[in-house]
Amino acid sequence: MESIGSRIKSAREAKGISIDQAQKDTRISGRILSAIEADRAQEMISGPVYVKSFIKKYANYLGLDGGSLAESFTGKKPGSKEQISVLTKDEKPDKVPLKKIIYVAVAIVVIFLGIKLIVFAGSKTIAFFKSRPKVEKKIVTAKAAVKVPPQIPKGENLILSLKTRADVYLKVTSDGNVRYDGILKKGSSEKWEAKESFEISTSKAEALVIDLNGTFLGSLGKGAVKGLRLPK
Repeated sequence: MESIGSRIKSAREAKGISIDQAQKDTRISGRILSAIEADRAQEMISGPVYVKSFIKKYANYLGLDGGSLAESFTGKKPGSKEQISVLTKDEKPDKVPLKKIIYVAVAIVVIFLGIKLIVFAGSKTIAFFKSRPKVEKKIVTAKAAVKVPPQIPKGENLILSLKTRADVYLKVTSDGNVRYDGILKKGSSEKWEAKESFEISTSKAEALVIDLNGTFLGSLGKGAVKGLRLPK
């Protein structure tokens, strides 16, 4: 069965479209397009959601059914097969040595006794703490580590400044229009303007440093972030 990458590559070559031309038309990095055709997109992009999004967009551009191809993506390399061991009629399973059976039985008994001992000790500890007088605790609320964007006067444009600490996938939308969708290299600096709001999606939030209208917001957290709206 032909893989997703092979079908997409065949469609591109049949139309006589180069990777560079596809990159310009789709606004997807040429490295990602090549990785999709080689069935290696999951090695460059963290998160199957983002991989499926790129596959769908690229396939639709080439006239294929992008939705169907994206849904068939499993993250496994094509050609990988699970090895199944089958015994023939003439083959018999190896007999388990008696010593091994004894060792296993002893180990099970030891584990069982250990669990009983842990449960018994735990019940004693719980009873001890329940018998102690209650002590009132003072609750201290920690201040937020990330600054909250200030109220921006009506009519004033929003200016989003962004720097990267590592290579990272990023999608930025301002007022509903996609301003960037691709991979930003480590050490990159970008700036965009909007009248109402921005939406940010990224595969690695900790790799970004954000500034909104002169207010330093720091990073957006950790891991993948999708559709974060600024200002909130």
